[in-house]
Amino acid sequence: MAKQLKGRAIGADTPTMSAPRILVADDSRAVTLLIERSLQSMGWEIVTVHDGMQALVEGLTGKYDLAFLDHFMPVLLGVEILERWHEAGLDLPTIILSGLDDDDMAVRCLELGAVDFLRKPFNTKELQVRAKVQLARRLSAAG
Repeated sequence: MAKQLKGRAIGADTPTMSAPRILVADDSRAVTLLIERSLQSMGWEIVTVHDGMQALVEGLTGKYDLAFLDHFMPVLLGVEILERWHEAGLDLPTIILSGLDDDDMAVRCLELGAVDFLRKPFNTKELQVRAKVQLARRLSAAG
């Protein structure tokens, strides 16, 4: 039986449970499609957006268990979104995605509450495992 997260199942083996909802924000439609397919194969519900303002609003108004947030997007940068989510008191575990090798930026995102930082290009299996770990941590904290 799958572990439950606020009435949601982490695994895909319990059809009566709703799947965790994950927000994926990246301006590259190829990247969002890759992530979407990878995480949907785990049985999770994925919502994708393609600019920083959409990510900001969706994070604040949607009910998500996890977010993947690209650092460089049109309108707002990932760090700006994290700042606004933090100011609003949003408790949304967020994994930052970036093609940059910028340790200072990674540290700043972690200081603002990001739970992980994944550099592009990434391995989809690693992405799945990092998501599963964060969903399990959220379940453990809620339980």
